[in-house]
Amino acid sequence: MEITLKEVAEKIGGEVIGDSSITVRSISGLERAGEETLVWIEKRRLLPAAEASGAAAIIVPAEVETSSKPLVRVKNPRLAFALLAGIFFPPRSFEPGISPDATVSPAARIGEGVSIQPRAVIEDGAIIGDRSVIGAGAFVGRGTRIGADTRLFPQAVINDNCVIGERCLIHSGAVIGGDGFGYVADGEGRNVKIPQVGRVVVEDDVEIGCNTTIDRGTFGDTLIRRGVKIDNLVQIAHNDLIGENTVLCAQVGISGSVKIGRNVILAGQVGIADHVEIGDRVMMAGKSGLAAKKKVGPDQILLGAPARPLREAKKLHAWESRIAKKLMAGEDVDSGSQ
Repeated sequence: MEITLKEVAEKIGGEVIGDSSITVRSISGLERAGEETLVWIEKRRLLPAAEASGAAAIIVPAEVETSSKPLVRVKNPRLAFALLAGIFFPPRSFEPGISPDATVSPAARIGEGVSIQPRAVIEDGAIIGDRSVIGAGAFVGRGTRIGADTRLFPQAVINDNCVIGERCLIHSGAVIGGDGFGYVADGEGRNVKIPQVGRVVVEDDVEIGCNTTIDRGTFGDTLIRRGVKIDNLVQIAHNDLIGENTVLCAQVGISGSVKIGRNVILAGQVGIADHVEIGDRVMMAGKSGLAAKKKVGPDQILLGAPARPLREAKKLHAWESRIAKKLMAGEDVDSGSQ
């Protein structure tokens, strides 16, 4: 692909400083810069390295005004890079049609332009939206609805009566709509299973990573709102609600009946116990945890297990460090001393 800097600027809402007729064939970070490559930097301090590279031009933040190389100035270089990467490296396309090695129920409804790959299974009453892709070995259960332009990667599983929105990406090994983990002790040492008869509802523009599991509701729905991004190896239990544009990083574990607000970020290995409520725009650092039934207000940064507001957690860690040093030095530790 070949594109001029003028065309680049038009696509990302930028301003060219220098020769706008220069053409580029690829985009990359500084470490892979080469001839006819467009690179991007987020900080002014990286400009000398970008100028010393073999790159043809540089995407820079708006405060950078001059350079020895042509520039494309934008408000958000990282966002500009993401948009251009999608242009230079578009997603794989698939020929419409149903593989003769796939198993598709005659009672399923398949939209226009759908691609169903070898050994995929589509059961009775399933609905597959237009232009969606069902990867090799993927499974779509009875009565499940999948919206338009959604892709199931190979061996993704969507169990019975689930709803998947439009433009979703569900990666290999993900299991949507497995049974929630619900049992009652019978008083004689046995655990009696509670039937899990609810659904999983995934709204539009959601991405679900490899080997992530989202359990169906016990009676109601487990709900994943529009724009949520879920990393690999995440567990979401029955009847959870994950708010719009929230990000869940790898190995996050969320117990049942948890409500998480909009634009929340849970870093790697965060653990949430049951019936917790988390407000909008909360951020939790890696390995942090919340006990059952806790309520967290909006716009907080939390750290630790149990999780505390960042400032409080930093003070606690400082005191722990001081006490540890005293103990290792053989000094007495008086909790009342300053």
